[in-house]
Amino acid sequence: MSRNTDAIAAALRDHLPGGAAIRAVVPLTTGFSNETYRIEGPDWILRLPPSAGAMVEGHDVIAQARVYAALGEVEHGPPVPGIVAICEDESVIGAPFFVMECMAGEPVAEIQLQDWFTGPDDAFRTQLGRKWIAAFASLAKLAPLVTLGDPVSPEDDARMWQGFARKSGCADVVAAFDRLLAHPAPLSGPPAIIHGDVKLSNFMWDDGSLSAVLDWEMALNGDPLADLAYALLWVESPHHVAATPHRQPGMLDRAAIIEVWEATSGRSSAGVGWHEVAQMGKTNAIIAEGVAMFTSGRSDDPKLAVFQKNLDYYLGAMHAMLDAEGL
Repeated sequence: MSRNTDAIAAALRDHLPGGAAIRAVVPLTTGFSNETYRIEGPDWILRLPPSAGAMVEGHDVIAQARVYAALGEVEHGPPVPGIVAICEDESVIGAPFFVMECMAGEPVAEIQLQDWFTGPDDAFRTQLGRKWIAAFASLAKLAPLVTLGDPVSPEDDARMWQGFARKSGCADVVAAFDRLLAHPAPLSGPPAIIHGDVKLSNFMWDDGSLSAVLDWEMALNGDPLADLAYALLWVESPHHVAATPHRQPGMLDRAAIIEVWEATSGRSSAGVGWHEVAQMGKTNAIIAEGVAMFTSGRSDDPKLAVFQKNLDYYLGAMHAMLDAEGL
């Protein structure tokens, strides 16, 4: 269901301090996760719940706004946008929402790579990759964020995603999680903040400098090996191919990512293989829900039509990773 952006703009003009300067509300992303709109005039960003229904139940928009606000108060914390307004009253624009600052720069695209990323020499991408890893590795030095609640063990997090796969009717993913959960998760130390989705496209860059870390929808307090493991899923391994940005010359390979993470976090990466399997299981659980949404008729989004092929590939990768780790 599309939203009436003219009506949203009119309502925000009346509701927000400084709203009279709003010229228009322009969609940037919509779909199955929290939606993003640009508010032209004051140059703000509007976040709304997904109009199509959420594929994954992460933090709702109000909880995510509070995470941003809390992170903004953390000494030596990650760069995040400041919060302009939080509104739980659905009568204003038809849904709860928050407004935040628009940060300089843009993320690296996942498929159609920008010239500013591919054009410079290899050293540019190497430095960008090191800054990417250091940004989330530094979270491992921070105390758990009260806003995120009690720490979650890696096993409990894996059980949550296993339950998500079970709800989607994907017995193969459930069984793969059973193999993993028969073994305890290695820990790197005390709990800290986990971003939960550290793909490169959730980091904004301005002339090669990190300007913001975005999309904290799946953040929690837990073991930081989870973020390292998820990052490793995006680079080439014997079990899966690299994502498009990570195929570019100069981008860090697995060994370099681990080296930067250990040096920045002050923790050992020993046992990260268990967490890689868990993060691949999380990925498969999300893909399985997309398959279920499409085959059941809950969604006719053509992007979901390829999810079964993706699930077959990544489930195979998960089993190969389990075998390699002796799990």
